[in-house]
Amino acid sequence: MTPPPPRLVPRRAVPLPSASSRCARGPRPPWSRSSVASPTTTMVPRAVDTTAITAMAHGMLREVHASGFAPLIVEPTFAPRRILSELGSAYPRDVVGLGLAATIFGGWLTTLPLMFAQPEAALPNLFAGLGLAPGPLAAALPAASAVLVMAFRTWITTGVFVTVHDAIHGQVAPSFPRVNHLVGSVCAFCYASFSYKLLYRDHNKHHANPTAVDDPDYHEGGLKRWLLGFLAHYSTFWQLFWESFQFWSFVAVGQRLMGIPFGHMTARVALVWALPSLLSGLQLFYFGTYLPHRNSPSSKHHARSNDWPWVVSLVTCFHFGCCHEEHHAFPSVAWWELPTVRAQRKGLEGQVRAKCTSN
Repeated sequence: MTPPPPRLVPRRAVPLPSASSRCARGPRPPWSRSSVASPTTTMVPRAVDTTAITAMAHGMLREVHASGFAPLIVEPTFAPRRILSELGSAYPRDVVGLGLAATIFGGWLTTLPLMFAQPEAALPNLFAGLGLAPGPLAAALPAASAVLVMAFRTWITTGVFVTVHDAIHGQVAPSFPRVNHLVGSVCAFCYASFSYKLLYRDHNKHHANPTAVDDPDYHEGGLKRWLLGFLAHYSTFWQLFWESFQFWSFVAVGQRLMGIPFGHMTARVALVWALPSLLSGLQLFYFGTYLPHRNSPSSKHHARSNDWPWVVSLVTCFHFGCCHEEHHAFPSVAWWELPTVRAQRKGLEGQVRAKCTSN
């Protein structure tokens, strides 16, 4: 049996509003031409003329700037330049001290791998890339490279100990004591496996009573006796143990991992690491201890300074030789500030002498 077809129900027609209802609603808006828009009518928006708006905005900006009003500039939450600027203005000596310490230690650390460079050669040659033809000059370059590497490594290793010395006086990061002593401890071990606590104790004894019997940096007698006493005091069993351990560890790494012959690797470690450390110790002793304190000068701090040029003062002992009396007079002055303090002190002394002469 076929089901009946669905019944279609006609929709009711929606009546149009009458004239009376239109009058009750109020007058038509002026832009409407009929009460009911035709479905086929397309509404075209009018183009807006922005010339007047732009001119008005420019006029407002001119008035704002003319009145001295500073617009609010919202900076981003993380602004590295602003943070560094604020840190530099709040902690200027800390920024300089930590920056110089990082530069010195970075120079020491980045040149240390030279002992593993060019494994096919007996010693690393800085001039190997020049491609010179065989001759006297090319034959002399390896020796010149070795001297240059050892000289720079000696000077930068001296700078590592100068960083330790400044940390003992609290001048690497004066506002952050923990950071200051951490830097000093790391640099003391990297320099020659020294104990930072022992260096701290003995150096304060030196400043408390220079050239006295209980001064660990002073030994009566000539240069040889003084040097032997100086080295014997600061050389301990554990310091020599760790130095030997590091030396043979470097040799083993170069021989086992990089295939460098044992004899060549031993010479490389001596050139880049061992000899610069030893020579820097002699440099620190001669320019920073022996010359300033020999014969126990009669000054208040039993120390003397030398009138050497700024570059010579920097190269010899990072200004501690030429400005040693100033260092004892002002131990809270960092090594990079000593030349300025010495110049000011000499200027004041000159003024005093001039007044005394005129009177």
